[in-house]
Amino acid sequence: MNDPRSDEILDIVAKETGVERARLTPDASLSDLEIPSLDLVQTIFAIEERYKVDIPVVSERTGSEFQTVGDLVRHVLATLEAAPGDAAFGQPRLGAR
Repeated sequence: MNDPRSDEILDIVAKETGVERARLTPDASLSDLEIPSLDLVQTIFAIEERYKVDIPVVSERTGSEFQTVGDLVRHVLATLEAAPGDAAFGQPRLGAR
């Protein structure tokens, strides 16, 4: 995860889940970190708000399709890359939401 946005995404995950930032490594299992699904949903909302994008997840699974922290970060980065405007560069789009 060499993308500079990865650190900001991990900061959001730490803030929203209460998990110590140092424990949020790419290989860390979300279940081992004991992140409740509601906290994961809130984390996704916070990331969406920060970047003004919609992060697609399987709605019935509420984000549980992510097994590791790395899975989540890669999914967010792929969404940002596909986003129109400046969201791909970590800047909110003007007039978005």
